[in-house]
This record gives sequence, C-alpha cells and structure tokens, in this order.
Amino acid sequence: MNLLSFALATIFSLALDTAWVALFRARPVGTFKVLRDTADTFSFSSNHGIFTVDQRSQTLRYVFRKQRSSWNLSDIKGLEYRVNEKHAVLEEFFFGFDLLDLLSRYQDTVEWFSIAAVTTEGKRIPLYLSGQYYPREFLLGWYIRLQAALLSRMGLLTDVEEESRAVVKVLQAGFRNPKLL
Repeated sequence: MNLLSFALATIFSLALDTAWVALFRARPVGTFKVLRDTADTFSFSSNHGIFTVDQRSQTLRYVFRKQRSSWNLSDIKGLEYRVNEKHAVLEEFFFGFDLLDLLSRYQDTVEWFSIAAVTTEGKRIPLYLSGQYYPREFLLGWYIRLQAALLSRMGLLTDVEEESRAVVKVLQAGFRNPKLL
C-alpha cells in the first residue's frame, strides 16, 4: 500500500509540476497577425503596433497607440533577424535558486527573437519580438526535455524559434523580398 501511495504521489507531483511549468513556458510573449495581404497592400499587427506596406505609394506606415510614422520603402535597407539569449533572473528566483545557478551552464534563460526593418541611415524599426523561457537544472536536463516534448504534443508549448522564422518569411514576402541582414 505504501508503494502505491508513493507512486500516486509521484505521478501527481509530476503532473502538477508540468502544469505549473506550462503556465510559464507556454505563455505567448510576442504577437503577429496578418491583417491584409493583397497585391498593393500588406498590413500586419504585432506587439510593436500596426504596420502597413503600401506598394502604390512605396511607404511603410506605422501606428502604435498615439504614435504614427511612415518611411519610404527605398529608405529601408533590409530586414534584420536577431536571436539573443539572456539570463532569466526573475524566473530563476521564482522557481528556486540554488548555488549551481551561479554557474552559467545551469542558469535559466529566455531566448528572444526580434525582427526589425533597418533604414539606410542605420535606424532600426522594430516589427516583431517574441521570447521563450528555458529552465536549466543540474542532472534534470532529461526531465526538462521530456516535459517540453509532452507540452508540445499537447499543443501547450509552441516553438518560438520556428514561429519567428515563419514570421520572417511572411515579412519578406510582404516587403517584396528585401535583403535579410
């Protein structure tokens, strides 16, 4: 009877831990939605605002809250796709800090994926930003990978890198294939 209780408690603990992690790893950080895609107009929204590429007037218009701006498409040198990994300090303390977390190999991280239009003057116009939390723990890499695979199969964890690469392709087509920087 004790072995059965232990097995049930272990299964319950693993299920509860997976549900808890799903809340933090599966949360959407970036948004991207195509609003209009015609021969003359490509419009999309992201967490950086609403953008419209107008092929007739050769402009990129931008609206975010009360800010508005526009650029000539000829002034846009290309699209920049960046991947950046940062230490997830808040998540590290929230999920539990131990001495091994001082070693970079075991520090939790957030991978950020950003896309920006770069003007000929070097100004970056942010178009998209998304990130995903990655926990790292000593001797538990197998468990974290298994948990991520389970959440992915359940549709609760999206691959943000794959999603950001798809957004790059959509933006390249919408901007009529600018150079990728």
